[in-house]
Amino acid sequence: MKKQEQLQLEHFRQMEQLELAYYDAEFITPYEESYNWYRYRPDSIVAMEDDGRIVAFMNLLPVKKHIYEQIAAGRFNDSLMTTADIDDPKLPGESAHYYLSCVVVADAYRKSGALPIMLRHYLDVLDEVERSGTRVHSIIIDTLTAAGNRFARRLGMTLLCESDHDSHVYECSYATFKQHVLSHYPLTETRLR
Repeated sequence: MKKQEQLQLEHFRQMEQLELAYYDAEFITPYEESYNWYRYRPDSIVAMEDDGRIVAFMNLLPVKKHIYEQIAAGRFNDSLMTTADIDDPKLPGESAHYYLSCVVVADAYRKSGALPIMLRHYLDVLDEVERSGTRVHSIIIDTLTAAGNRFARRLGMTLLCESDHDSHVYECSYATFKQHVLSHYPLTETRLR
């Protein structure tokens, strides 16, 4: 298993199929639109592959403040998100609001290093954002499953609300996110095999 360095449209088809194993279709962004997100913000989507197949992926997107506020209020289904909702990488700002929009790990890889590797990828991305002079204001997640709720709490997130589409919205600061990733998702030799 390794991190897929360059993602192509076919990888996004595989991600969509993997998502369908865990989520209803109404909550899944069409793979073509997810690919557009990646082309717009390549640092926002990370995927793990094994034997030529995507086995895990995660999306952490800097979203416009009004989109973040809709998510926080439980009124935004990210399956409808487009690149127009994502912050423009060419327009640095004072602060950035991040949306952890999707976390999928195939059952056979749940105890592997997939999750720690992907989370560490995002610590690197967010550290670079902060080094550039933009403060990472906070990170939000909209969870659809009991496993998602446990994951949000393990990241130190606080429940904000239940959404209008029967999910749970959690939020935390970047400092809290970083602290919990480092303490709960260590990169050990065993997990990397």
